[in-house]
Amino acid sequence: MKTRATIRVLSLLLAAPCFAGDLEDGVRLSDQKRYAASVTAFERAAAGGNTEAQRRLGFMYYHGEGVTQNNQRAVTLFETSARGGDILSASNLGMMYEHGMGVDQDDARAASWYRMAAELGDPRSQFTTSIMYYKGQGVPQDRVEAAKWWTLAMMKGGAVAEMVRRSVESARSKLTPEQNAEGERRAQEWQTSHQAKK
Repeated sequence: MKTRATIRVLSLLLAAPCFAGDLEDGVRLSDQKRYAASVTAFERAAAGGNTEAQRRLGFMYYHGEGVTQNNQRAVTLFETSARGGDILSASNLGMMYEHGMGVDQDDARAASWYRMAAELGDPRSQFTTSIMYYKGQGVPQDRVEAAKWWTLAMMKGGAVAEMVRRSVESARSKLTPEQNAEGERRAQEWQTSHQAKK
């Protein structure tokens, strides 16, 4: 019995480089616009649990590249990848549930997936999460929590931060100074706790 378990573990370890190679092959083939061959490579890597391959394959189904366009299949692949910790897949699921693409439109599920991506550090999802809390879309309205998430999105810097800064000027003016300060305090607390985990 022990021998079988050892053989199984060894075969999985030996197969892992193949899955990585399949991912690289899929990316290269996709860049060459050889989509059908790319799908095959991504499918092998995805079957081995590679979250990036699952996401990339989900995009191929979403765009209909090398396969018949199928949002439901894309959602399934994104869900598998997101549960494995892929930020972009979680963010994509938020968008798909928000707009009812391949699934029934569901603001609560959209907010949940956006929140997952936001917790993983995606600034666009942090901004979207702030909007959902600000409006009470799929979550109870909580403008202080909205301020926390838009503050986090701005902390990342770059183009997203500038977009967030311009977008929240009006919203920020509708909060009391205490609410804004509490949102910023929560953002700092979140930032500190996530840096400690690294």
